[in-house]
Amino acid sequence: MPIDLKKIITQIQNLESKDLQKDNQNRLDSTYKLFELANLNQDKLMGKLQESYRKQKASFYFGIPHLNDKNDTLETTYNAEEKFSTPHITIATDGSQINPSSHEFTSTFLINIGLVSIPYFGSSVPVLLSSEPTTYNSPDEINTSGLYENIQEEDLISYERTLKELEELVKLAKMYSVYKLPIVALLDGTLIHWHLERFSDNFTTRFIKRLSEALYELKAQGIPVASFLSNSRSNDLINMLRIFKCPYETVDCKKHCGNIDLKNVPCNPMPEYKPVFDRKLIQKLLNNKNSILGTRTNLFKSTSRILNLYPEDLKVYFFYINTGTEIARVELPYYTANNPELFKLLYNAIALQCKVGFGYPVALSEAHLMAVVNKSDRQVFYNLLKEHLLKNKNTTIRLSSKELKKRISFV
Repeated sequence: MPIDLKKIITQIQNLESKDLQKDNQNRLDSTYKLFELANLNQDKLMGKLQESYRKQKASFYFGIPHLNDKNDTLETTYNAEEKFSTPHITIATDGSQINPSSHEFTSTFLINIGLVSIPYFGSSVPVLLSSEPTTYNSPDEINTSGLYENIQEEDLISYERTLKELEELVKLAKMYSVYKLPIVALLDGTLIHWHLERFSDNFTTRFIKRLSEALYELKAQGIPVASFLSNSRSNDLINMLRIFKCPYETVDCKKHCGNIDLKNVPCNPMPEYKPVFDRKLIQKLLNNKNSILGTRTNLFKSTSRILNLYPEDLKVYFFYINTGTEIARVELPYYTANNPELFKLLYNAIALQCKVGFGYPVALSEAHLMAVVNKSDRQVFYNLLKEHLLKNKNTTIRLSSKELKKRISFV
């Protein structure tokens, strides 16, 4: 039976009351006041952040401002070049998958990577819009350690897809290096793979090894790379402000506040506090500055614990940018953040991508379209498998009873 839209509409109308809207605004205003206070006391802020980073006693991750100029502050913003016209090539990948289903006749699955290359201000370079599918017999093919990993099949496949997106990006970079133009490489999602903390050292080590090898190949080619996060839910900057406001001489969350409700710890901007997202804080900052499309914040260093396992020049930095439709987060490895020439190219290329993509990098948007696997694609995939297996007369194909009932209605 189809969904009852009348009931849904009624429920949606009651989701956010005026009281809730006022509460959200109060939380944002109190957070922004703390942000302004930290900006006026930058020496204190940087001192507490550096000490907390060294001692690792905070129970949360936070951002550390990466200020290159003595005149830079938390509130410093930058604009992209208005007439940016450097010839370059933007490459991007994105992925999707067909997960194995317990209701189908096989555990075979597929990972599909969308590949995009778009030249700018260089007409002799061809555009590429393509995809690269890879079929696997079972999840055992990607869990090659021989050890049992407490990871759901869907997650294991998703992590493999993440690595393949990056590895295909490297192949794309090598393919287009023959044109002797600067290349900018873009990914969708985060570079900070904090989810690895849940798994064995063996799995984590192998994941980071493949990740690092791919990033080092881009570095060797002098290619800046970044990952773009739309509608980010990160609150590294909010946590940075909590470090600043901590009333104790040394930040030690477990020792001083281990038994206090998180809504009422003394480092919160206000009582009964529920953290806002970084993007909301930065949106208020950029609105106050009347920012334009392409305006970005300072760089910040991430202190996520998983980054302790990354090589030094691949540790992740980030900034926030006004895309014209939202405040997005951009993450990049240190080798890109620390190279003024590479960073300048990357930043201006991303701003251009957001401009021509109406608020979202057009190369990533096209890569998503190349990668996406819809319902009909999934059915074609299973039909091809069925045809292949039926050629073997000793093979029996059975669907689960549930899958059969979903395909045939008896009412």
